[in-house]
Amino acid sequence: MTVDQSLPVAAAPTSGTAPAGEPGAALVGYQERAEWLGEPILTLRDLWPQDARAMIVGLNPSPVSVAAGHYYQGPVGQRQLRSLAEAGLFTLAQDQHAFEEAALAAGVGFTDIVKKPTVGEKDLTAEDLRVGREQLRAKLDAHPVDLIVCVFRHPVEALLGHPGRPGFQEERTASGARIFRMPGPFAATRPRQAVLAQLRDALA
Repeated sequence: MTVDQSLPVAAAPTSGTAPAGEPGAALVGYQERAEWLGEPILTLRDLWPQDARAMIVGLNPSPVSVAAGHYYQGPVGQRQLRSLAEAGLFTLAQDQHAFEEAALAAGVGFTDIVKKPTVGEKDLTAEDLRVGREQLRAKLDAHPVDLIVCVFRHPVEALLGHPGRPGFQEERTASGARIFRMPGPFAATRPRQAVLAQLRDALA
């Protein structure tokens, strides 16, 4: 696993036994202590592979994922990321529940619009989203990739100004990246598979 050392991320997960939310406690997995709008937070750090071919972008980390030290550890996140593996974005073992190692090995990284963890979208303020949009655009401008995979509608809206529809968007980012919006996790099977087939065909 190779991570771009020019970015503020580490090349491998950290390990520890103490609860990382306690001051001075050891960090676990991909946890990171940071500041968001002047407040200290425990979050998941961005993971940018060297020579990244794609970035997976979410809204913000869930408390469950931050506690585990890994991205997408809730049931909805697990379903969405397993669908990406099935579409061929990276290779995942059947019993594998942490996605970073497999994704990074395939040149796929992780980031979010907002780094502050919350239970849901309703817990984010307009200022959280405004700052997050600016930071996301700046990161992608500084480190362009060919493909941006949006786990939900929010990153599409942050990058294009509208949520678009599931599947590939007609518009690209300023740096020329294609944007793929995943179908909803509870969408009907047939339309969900049709959207994921777009990604599978593009990766073939």
